[in-house]
Amino acid sequence: MFRRQKAQDEGEKEQLLDEGETESLSDFRPLVVLEFSSKTTPVTREWMKAKIEASKKHGGAELNAKMVVAKDGEERVLLVSAPQERLLHGAEQMGLKKKYKDGSVRAFTFAERQNIEDYTESLEGMLTMSQSQYIIKVELDNIRALETENHIPGCSNPKARLYKGKSLLSRMVSCHLLDKMYPVHNPEQLKRLQHDWYHLHEPKQLMGRQPIETIRGYFGESVAMYFSFLGHYTKALVVPTVIGVLYYLFNESGRNDFVIFAVFNMIWATVFLETWKRTSSEHAYNWGTLGRQVFEEPRAGFHGKLGVNRITGRSEPVYPSWKRLLRIYGVSFPIVILCMLVAVVVMMIYFWAENIAKAKHKEENTMLTKGLVLVPSIIYSVVIILMNQAYRTLAQYLTKNENHREQSSYENYLIVKLVLFDFVNCFLCLFYIAFVMQDMNYLRQSLAILLIVQQLVGQLQETLLPYLLMTKRIKKGEKSGLDHVSKPLHEIPRSKQAEVESLMDRYEGTFDDYLELFWQFGYVFLFSAVYPMAAFWALANNIMEIRTDAFKMCRIFQRPFMEPAANIGAWQTVFEVMGFIAVMTNTALIGMSPEIQPLLEGYTTVQKVLIFVAAEHLIIFIKVVLAFAIPDMPEWVETQMGRIEYQSTQALKKQVSLTEGQDPPGFGTSGGAVVVDGDDEEEDEA
Repeated sequence: MFRRQKAQDEGEKEQLLDEGETESLSDFRPLVVLEFSSKTTPVTREWMKAKIEASKKHGGAELNAKMVVAKDGEERVLLVSAPQERLLHGAEQMGLKKKYKDGSVRAFTFAERQNIEDYTESLEGMLTMSQSQYIIKVELDNIRALETENHIPGCSNPKARLYKGKSLLSRMVSCHLLDKMYPVHNPEQLKRLQHDWYHLHEPKQLMGRQPIETIRGYFGESVAMYFSFLGHYTKALVVPTVIGVLYYLFNESGRNDFVIFAVFNMIWATVFLETWKRTSSEHAYNWGTLGRQVFEEPRAGFHGKLGVNRITGRSEPVYPSWKRLLRIYGVSFPIVILCMLVAVVVMMIYFWAENIAKAKHKEENTMLTKGLVLVPSIIYSVVIILMNQAYRTLAQYLTKNENHREQSSYENYLIVKLVLFDFVNCFLCLFYIAFVMQDMNYLRQSLAILLIVQQLVGQLQETLLPYLLMTKRIKKGEKSGLDHVSKPLHEIPRSKQAEVESLMDRYEGTFDDYLELFWQFGYVFLFSAVYPMAAFWALANNIMEIRTDAFKMCRIFQRPFMEPAANIGAWQTVFEVMGFIAVMTNTALIGMSPEIQPLLEGYTTVQKVLIFVAAEHLIIFIKVVLAFAIPDMPEWVETQMGRIEYQSTQALKKQVSLTEGQDPPGFGTSGGAVVVDGDDEEEDEA
């Protein structure tokens, strides 16, 4: 249906064109780059190129491809593009949602393209560059082996076998035939984004104001959702920071002065998380991801005996669920428990070293020994970070070994492992000090040191590591003869852009960033009753975090593929659970404080426990009431979603009535019908 564009000038074909430039027969606008490994043969590369260009009925993707010479002189870099009309048909098949002129956001159909808000006769600009690149990625992932194809041509690796329905791209990756696949940057758009994002030319940018819509248009929903959450969280920290600083400066008479602040923080955590749900639902509706359900294809690492998927009817690996559960509870779970026990042992070593330092200071009482007392806490803070990083590698291996079919399932099980270990590793020592040693001054000191040191080390990694990576990339490029590698992308000749981007590091996603916010959230809210300044240090860190993360996205890493996201996923539950744990810890700390105890004279221990259990339940009840009182969606979003559902129902009635030869009574011009014709369905199945 779509034929490959013929280039009239080879020099023009090698240029990287801006998004706004019009495609013609002489233009080639690369959107995605595939880099084959040096072990691939010309036969394999030409076969893959032919599959990408072939029609769908012949197992191809109907995309445009051009092979170019790599740094080593071999033609093993494949540039992939597509005409705008082909991309729009791909958007329809994927169920991509767009904003229509009537203000609604619903599934795009090519037949209704003139009703799209940003419609142009040339069809340019109807899709963002990140959406176009995502469509190409999906099409490449969906290139399947035909019944006659049982092995990758030109490859002697016995693991390179194929079967009908097997994704060729995943097989190329598993056989180490494909080194990289990444979307190219748009230098001019990137330059404008850098100016609006992390160049502090406006004071209000300092408090987390970010060009979220521009970020979403360039990097996709998943990245934009993270930065929106980070900005929302940063702004939410302003109130507890102001109150905490005032308490800390003017109310140092006793911990009872922090009781009101602690209760406020417990309630404020719920307000912050509930208002974030509203913000994320607004984003999801405007971005067309709210309520969108996508059938997940098997992960690249998923393996099993060849079978038939009961939903799609396609051949794919099948893995028994009992084997997966056996690996989860028989292998992963015991190892996670063992790692948490190791964290406990390390914690006890820390307390042992701390006691030695304190004894030394008590014996000599010098400035040197006074500073020595802080050394174990500082070392322990760094050890916690190193253990978290080492454990993450182990957790990824264990989760990969569990052989999850869907990427979402893989990520959820990985989150559970990381949260369990990080909670023990980061917070167990504080729980021990609070409820075993019951030393509130020591708890305040330890909390301050852990939070400040870990954030300093984190910021050092966020700033120094990107600098080192950039320096390494520049040196590597200069050795390869790339004189422009040290310049920003908008100053690099377009013909050299792919080579420069190839040297950039791959972006691994927002996982580490959410994990960092998780333990910071715990330090701020778990022990509010003893250290009100925690919010201040978190706020200062996050203001820097936004800038350093933005710099890395724009200057250090390759551009990631867009990932549709309607919210922050399982992390929302993680933060909410942490909020409920904070109620328990702060209530217990308030009850244990010497200032509160005299108020309970005459009560037995059991009665005291019951009083604070009742207080804890009262605060939890208030949090639950607030959670229900603050709707997850703004009213206008609910109205729009209901309207779309109504229009879809009416459209279905109209379709049924047309097949019967009559119109449904009372059916108006609602618009918004999402109709998939039979030809498209057969094409998808093929």
